[in-house]
Amino acid sequence: MVKMFSSADLLEMAIHLEEESEKFYKILESKVEKEDLKRLFSYLAVQEHAHAITFKEIYREIEKEGFVSAYPDEEANKYLHAWVNSQVFIDWDELTKKTVWNKEEILDLAIRLEKDSLLFYYEVEPFIPEKDRKILSEIIKQEKDHLYQLTEFKKGMI
Repeated sequence: MVKMFSSADLLEMAIHLEEESEKFYKILESKVEKEDLKRLFSYLAVQEHAHAITFKEIYREIEKEGFVSAYPDEEANKYLHAWVNSQVFIDWDELTKKTVWNKEEILDLAIRLEKDSLLFYYEVEPFIPEKDRKILSEIIKQEKDHLYQLTEFKKGMI
């Protein structure tokens, strides 16, 4: 099996994804008025931040091992970030410009982000070193928990 990305590349993508997700939830938190939704989005932003920190710690560990990126130049790095953005799509223009959101709409957007994140992690899992898969599995579990929390919150609205 040919590996398309190095562990370092995958971790950079995961860090980017988690940072974007944190930003996403902070924006959603600022867009809602209901206190229960504000708390939920604040909690999810904190969780995404923690995931980014976890991936950065793994990155520092493999950096000590002297890894080589499959795409070491700046142009390729931009490509990786664009690829992640295409896998987990957030329309930042729509998100920041739109001022009126109903609860169902905003929850659907958050649910879609979590589903996209899970798909991304499942897709990259085979390329993660065996010793780091336990950590990735824990993050997948947490992302599933986020999805569950969001869907349960939405069910409670109906």
